[in-house]
Amino acid sequence: MRQDIEQDLTKEDIFRMIVKHLDVFPLTSLEAIREVIRSSLNQRGLIGGMTKQTGAASLTFNRKISDQDIQLLNDCICDLLYSRVIQPGINDDNLDLPWIHVADKEKLKTYLK
Repeated sequence: MRQDIEQDLTKEDIFRMIVKHLDVFPLTSLEAIREVIRSSLNQRGLIGGMTKQTGAASLTFNRKISDQDIQLLNDCICDLLYSRVIQPGINDDNLDLPWIHVADKEKLKTYLK
């Protein structure tokens, strides 16, 4: 995570957002989950269009999601796969990643508490 921004997401924040998304969308894709995290970071002003004041001039740039945030996101997805809360595929036409489905709704509900 970026050290210079104290309001960055923790692994627990990311995990909670993923679980809430899966509760609403039990058939989804990894990209949809990643977009939930990107959207949250953008809303918090941690990524996206940034303006930095440098003396008399303003510098505008686009900050992307950090490698550390992506790694935490991937860790959360792997934790859910390893615990068999989610599994690859959503139907006969999409049996593999990046498509996923909630395989254990009861276990997912325990994470919502």
